[in-house]
Amino acid sequence: MNRSTPERQQSLEAAFNLFNQLSEELTGSYQQLQHQVLQLSSELAAARSERILQLADKERIADRLERLLETLPAAVIVLDGEECVQEFNPAALRLLGSINEGDDWRELRRQLFQIPQHSGDDLRLCNGRILSISSCDLEQVPGRILVMLDVTETRKLQERLNRQERLGAMGEMSAQLAHQMRTPLSSALLYTSHLSRDDLTSGQRQRFTGKLRSRLQHMERQIRDILMFARGSSEGEEIISLSELLDEFAEGIRPELNDVAVTLKIEDLSAGAAVIKGRRDALLGVLSNLTDNALQQGAKRITLLLRVTDDVELLFSDNGPGVPAEIREQIFDPFFTNRAGGTGLGLAVVQNLVLSHHGEICLTDSLNGGACFQLAFPRVSLEKTEQQIAVKLPVLDTGSPLIETRRLS
Repeated sequence: MNRSTPERQQSLEAAFNLFNQLSEELTGSYQQLQHQVLQLSSELAAARSERILQLADKERIADRLERLLETLPAAVIVLDGEECVQEFNPAALRLLGSINEGDDWRELRRQLFQIPQHSGDDLRLCNGRILSISSCDLEQVPGRILVMLDVTETRKLQERLNRQERLGAMGEMSAQLAHQMRTPLSSALLYTSHLSRDDLTSGQRQRFTGKLRSRLQHMERQIRDILMFARGSSEGEEIISLSELLDEFAEGIRPELNDVAVTLKIEDLSAGAAVIKGRRDALLGVLSNLTDNALQQGAKRITLLLRVTDDVELLFSDNGPGVPAEIREQIFDPFFTNRAGGTGLGLAVVQNLVLSHHGEICLTDSLNGGACFQLAFPRVSLEKTEQQIAVKLPVLDTGSPLIETRRLS
């Protein structure tokens, strides 16, 4: 009994020491855990505060953007992947007049817009207003954003400025034109005085009459060219099938070609898709001036190739002597000519009219060794327009062995 008491006491002391050690470890762990909880709580509070600040910033930015969209003069329309209207700003409602969430944009476009010239060009509303439109795809969801700006007044100012520039150029050319017209006018007056003589034979009278007519026609061409050069506005534009226009041109030019035994070949590879917006008389003037230029250079064969790529392309080539390399940069300059008696306005008029149709013209090499002018115009691509125009494309019956037409159907 006496021995067991010290042993029990030692066991109790050991157990008590172990308990104290475990208590100290537990207290340390608790304190450490409490410290970690405090640290995590502090970090969570900081993160929450930062998130609240970020949300507040985002709300301010969103509010700013919303106010910006409301005050923008440009119409902003958000479309989903199905081309339906999801959102729009007040400017879109003011500009288009009728638009609602869920509307099919394709149907709205057919109702509100006239037929466009080209996918990248200005659009014209049915009320006559002109809109500049741009599109941007959404990044994370299907759809896109349309931004439209009313540029009607801007385009009018540009048209006025262009007209003023043309009138300024016309003023500079007037002196040159007066100088060039002096010679044929003097000749015409001389032939007129000859015709008043009583001692003329019938042959002499006929010869003087022919020369007088030639001088008057020369002056008429000069006046016509300078008037065409001075115009160049977009008034009177319509949707035009170039296939039909070539038929009309061939029919009108047939007598002149028959008189000089010149062959005209038309290759239409457009399959009815060569549809542009322009002025019919102006485009016929382009073809007439190019033909006059070819005939004056002695060409005996003219080829017109019509095709459609991204644009509508028309290649006008002849088998004449071609254009010397040293004057290629000058051929479109007003009053430049390398031919005696030439007005120097024909190709300048052609370039001016092509540019007024938002087109391009350049001189390239012809396979026949003559000149080749490549014209490109923006194409009208709406399906309903192509259907309206394409059904009116008869095969040309020229009735002349000097005019040949090959059309790809």
